[in-house]
Amino acid sequence: MTVHIQVKDGIMYVVLTYYTQNGRKRKWISTGLKEKGNKMLVKKELDKYIDEYSYLETGQNPNEVIYSEYLTSWHEKRKDQIELSSWQAYSAVIYTHIKPYFEERKFTFNDMTPKTIFEFYEYLSKHGNKRTGEGLATATIKKIASVIKLSLADARVVGLVETNPATDIKIPRVKGQKQVKKIYMNKTEAQKVLDAFKDDPIQPMVYMALFYGLRKSEVLGLKWENVDFNENTFEIKSTLVKNATIIEKDNTKTEESNAVFEMLPQVRKILLKEREKQDAQRELFGSTYLEMGYVFTMPNGRYYRPDGFTRMFQKRLEKAGLPSMRFHDLRHSAASVLFDLGWDIEKIKNWLRHRDIETTSNIYTHISKERKKLMAEELEDLYKI
Repeated sequence: MTVHIQVKDGIMYVVLTYYTQNGRKRKWISTGLKEKGNKMLVKKELDKYIDEYSYLETGQNPNEVIYSEYLTSWHEKRKDQIELSSWQAYSAVIYTHIKPYFEERKFTFNDMTPKTIFEFYEYLSKHGNKRTGEGLATATIKKIASVIKLSLADARVVGLVETNPATDIKIPRVKGQKQVKKIYMNKTEAQKVLDAFKDDPIQPMVYMALFYGLRKSEVLGLKWENVDFNENTFEIKSTLVKNATIIEKDNTKTEESNAVFEMLPQVRKILLKEREKQDAQRELFGSTYLEMGYVFTMPNGRYYRPDGFTRMFQKRLEKAGLPSMRFHDLRHSAASVLFDLGWDIEKIKNWLRHRDIETTSNIYTHISKERKKLMAEELEDLYKI
């Protein structure tokens, strides 16, 4: 788009030249000002005209395009561009929280300002829970905010917004709201968890998560085709995740997650035992046995559903009288045990397959604070005065 000044009948006009699918176009806009004494003033404003009318080249006027309608089409277009599990996660966020709020208000793109977006986040922090009417957890609001930010970043590319209004907006925290607590166990605490799962079919998976720092999706997605007993290695190449449906993925969370692990003697023993158990179950179930290729399976060969597996894990902890935790806390605990053993940050980053050192450093900082607190508590009442 280009812009210049034209004078007609003594009045200055700003003339925009732009291109659409139908070819070259022009738009004349009267300034209402006479040329004499006003030319420099209008010249200084030319960039503003380009910003205001940039939508002419896309055919979409920010004053007319409703954000909630754009969001629906944006979400559909993303289906072929991202992982199905991510797309389903977007669906839940969009149709439960974002679309109902903005659809009710009929906000156009000109209404999508940092102020209105922050007000939306505030609403979520106070009344976002559809079931209870209470506020949502900060972590949930962050997920919602990431979808809004992505959608507006793409809107900027097509000229619907000049800059992304969702950038750098602080997520409000709910006072007194219980946040998800991350657990970093030491070796003794981790051993107690392992002992609690003795004779439980999922104990080998707990062991693998604690030892190698595997994610739940990676433990559930481990396949025999990626286990090499000759080389004593196994490779993480596939995952099993759930959003709206169970999704088997022949890839991992990041490139760094795709890694080959040394199979230490204890791990080799565990995996060989699993193979023997599956052979016996295959014979027992006969033709009804499901050949799915996973290392850890239900008795009939079917994979563990991620949601069902979580319930099994939590139930066993409760039965043993242990604190409630997420399966992912076993990965955190793998890091904390390695720190206690004296591993440096770089070695732990590589072992846990973090994409960048910052992630490992953040975990280290958190663990250090926890450990110092415990050390201080041990010193309490050490001396009498």
